[in-house]
Amino acid sequence: MKTLKTLSVIFLLTVFGCASTEAVLAEFDESVDFDNYNTFVICLDDMFVENVNYPNYDNNKVRELIGNAVENEMISKGHKTNVLEPQLQAGFKLLVEQKEATFYDCKEQDEYSYWAECTINTTVYTEETLVVYVSSFDKNQIIWQASIKCDMSRYNKKKLPEYVNELVETLFNEYPKVGQTL
Repeated sequence: MKTLKTLSVIFLLTVFGCASTEAVLAEFDESVDFDNYNTFVICLDDMFVENVNYPNYDNNKVRELIGNAVENEMISKGHKTNVLEPQLQAGFKLLVEQKEATFYDCKEQDEYSYWAECTINTTVYTEETLVVYVSSFDKNQIIWQASIKCDMSRYNKKKLPEYVNELVETLFNEYPKVGQTL
């Protein structure tokens, strides 16, 4: 019985685990030579809050931090900003959803009971995922994207910028172009 409780606690800790331990899911168009692209622009539509029911996770400050971090990473990969004739558009999506985890807590009622009584405990939690993407204007399609689970509500105003920069940098470690700034 204690084993089941322990497994439930381990599962719950895994669900609420730190983003830096989460795996990055990334994919890119293998037919694209990323070194042929030099200029980019940030997608301004991604700067507007979409998840208004979750203001602790998605707000103007969070979106500004993510937008700035994406821009910095694109520049570090050798791209230059160009709003008049960009080849690429870089952006992000912040996906927030409420989920449930159900646990079975089997324990005996008292020392004279033969059968264990199982009750169901349900925990409701919020899961947040940051998706960063780069699309080509010529191809009119996304050519690279990466995602990671995160929790923007977990950090105060002082630590949030560092957390966001770490998340975006982790995602851009999967970016196919290695270029450096000039």
